[in-house]
Amino acid sequence: MFHLGWFGTTGPVNWLAPAGAVYDWRKPEIFQDVAKLCERAKMDFVMFADSVAIPALFQGSTDYYVRNGFMIYHDPVPTCAWMAAATQRIGLASTLSCTFYPPYLLARMLGTMDHLSGGRMAWNVVTSTKGGENFGMEMPEHDERYDMADEHLELCRQLWDSWSPDAVIMDRENKIFADPAKVKTVNFKGQHFQCRGPLNVVSSPQRHPIIIMAGTSPRGQQFAVRNADMVIAHKNSVADMKSYSHQLRQKAAEAGRDPKSLKIFYAIKPVMGDTPAEAEEKWQRHLASGDVDLGLADLSNTLMYDMSQFDLDKPLPKDLKVQGIVGKLLQYTQSQGHLTLREIAKHESLKETFPMHGTPEQIADILEHAWREGGADGFHFRQMFQDYGYLVDIATKLVPVLQKRGLVRKEYSGTMLRDHLFEF
Repeated sequence: MFHLGWFGTTGPVNWLAPAGAVYDWRKPEIFQDVAKLCERAKMDFVMFADSVAIPALFQGSTDYYVRNGFMIYHDPVPTCAWMAAATQRIGLASTLSCTFYPPYLLARMLGTMDHLSGGRMAWNVVTSTKGGENFGMEMPEHDERYDMADEHLELCRQLWDSWSPDAVIMDRENKIFADPAKVKTVNFKGQHFQCRGPLNVVSSPQRHPIIIMAGTSPRGQQFAVRNADMVIAHKNSVADMKSYSHQLRQKAAEAGRDPKSLKIFYAIKPVMGDTPAEAEEKWQRHLASGDVDLGLADLSNTLMYDMSQFDLDKPLPKDLKVQGIVGKLLQYTQSQGHLTLREIAKHESLKETFPMHGTPEQIADILEHAWREGGADGFHFRQMFQDYGYLVDIATKLVPVLQKRGLVRKEYSGTMLRDHLFEF
């Protein structure tokens, strides 16, 4: 079987829709309803993307982003807490930056969240490509950010391990809350971080939250194969998936890991209709809605490079030096296709990666083929939380077809996210 997850944002995606036609992204109801529906569909997790800054890259200012409600988000951690309160099994993943969050505070926050969710928390580890201006700092270079992240994550792990799982004894007769012999300081002194410890949050249900990473650039892959439980990737074809899956699992084996201990999820955004004709009509409407400027603005933010200066009808230069997400550049420059920047921008504005449309049965065929041939452990739906009707179609039309074929779970076998992810 393969795994399923839902990947969205907390921002004002559908703000142009008529009032009352969709959820208000500023209100909490949408997030609990999404979590409950994903749980009923027996998905592994719901995950939030995040950014701590409004970019000023595209056309040299924040104007385009503000005008279009782009890169404006709620904080994902309290949002996950709100969702945890309404669910029992679905995993909850928050994007948090190693560059901006002090390790102790991040470890404490995620340890708390793992307790409050009953062991369902995950951390999507990012190094950030922007935002230093909001923290009074210059952004480190791409590979240096990963060097910092290696150290940051190692310190977080030591803090989570500073309490043994059996340290809390709550011996009321002798008035001993915890055994001091089972709680240790860490006395961590690295190049970038120092911390005495121990954490003042006791050992949580999973001990460590599930660690998620993107890992497409060479340095990002090195980081992922050393540290991640799960990698999320965006590929344009089954051939691209197959190549990446083989490459990452080979690197994991070379690093001394069991390749099966690293789960690989690919982004999907199927367009579905009850009939082939309806699916085709929806697909054409979907393609027509692509906004080149929006895609350029998104790509500028992702790559940390103003895309407005390039010829729209030529491919991106393969030797382009960027400080942003190198994997996004490689997705297009190393793909077996040769997309122009205009085509790439449309892809980005539509949040499109591996294109597919059809009836639920046809989409199930595509996913089964991608799973068997592309080496995927799972797929995450790359859609916005506010498009609740889309999620209803996925949960009530596509998932039952996948379940009937025995491709995805019908029931959870465990209670924690680690149970879900490593069940098969």
